[in-house]
Amino acid sequence: MKKAILILLAVALVAPAFARDVDAIVDVAWLEANLSKPGLVIVDVRKIDEYKAGHVPGAVNLLGMYVAKDGKSNEVPEADDLSEIIAEAGIDEKSTVVVVESGGARFAWATRVAWTLVYAGVPNVTILDGGYEEWVKAGKAVTTGFESKDETDFQVKFVDSYLATEDYLVKNVKKAQIVDTRAYDTYFGVSKQAFVEQYGHIPGAYSLPAAWITVNGLVRPKAELEALVAGLKLSPKKDTIVHCDSGVLATAWWWILTQQLGWTKVGSHDGSAQEISRDPSVTFVKGVWR
Repeated sequence: MKKAILILLAVALVAPAFARDVDAIVDVAWLEANLSKPGLVIVDVRKIDEYKAGHVPGAVNLLGMYVAKDGKSNEVPEADDLSEIIAEAGIDEKSTVVVVESGGARFAWATRVAWTLVYAGVPNVTILDGGYEEWVKAGKAVTTGFESKDETDFQVKFVDSYLATEDYLVKNVKKAQIVDTRAYDTYFGVSKQAFVEQYGHIPGAYSLPAAWITVNGLVRPKAELEALVAGLKLSPKKDTIVHCDSGVLATAWWWILTQQLGWTKVGSHDGSAQEISRDPSVTFVKGVWR
């Protein structure tokens, strides 16, 4: 009986297998060739005025995927609200969803939406490399105005292992690999966001800036991303928590580690430093590596 319980606990730490029929990141050529793919939903997550001025043909505008809640800036909406947002975009759990942001500099905002979708139970999500800027740069066709798809009956089924809560982080602060995806100045405590209570970083956290993921507006080759991670001696076998200031940049490395590199024990801390810096049990450190 004890052996069975231990097995169940071990399984609970592992994320479900990815049900993909598309890479985690696709290029302009792939998207153009698959515009008519059955079940494909292109979601443009830019401001609505930008979307209406020009977008990938067939794309719908998807907003409201993160909200201010409980004193935090970028939280997952309540389940009912999120179900409605996703259903109205024409998405269900069988859809192949392509997330389109403005460009490579907004990669983390694309991954924030993509992470929310897979966390909500839509496993087959990808991101357009270089975003709308790359689409236009390649001379591809664009459409103006507003487009919509038939609403589905989608209901969220959260994948709990994709989310690292404050309680989980506090309990595992000395055991888990904590990956801080903010810029060096923030990590070292030279500067901080006004909404973060403490300068510096969680003791023991590794610095792996989200800005390193892209170069010249495009995501680095897989081998280069693997090298960045290997340089820190991070292990895919250990429970890993990625965080940032408010839960956006964290999803960039969560996306790369899990969806691109295949790691299965990674949670994104939604509240991130905005939340954990208020916890009296966690004292940040400054001016040091880890």
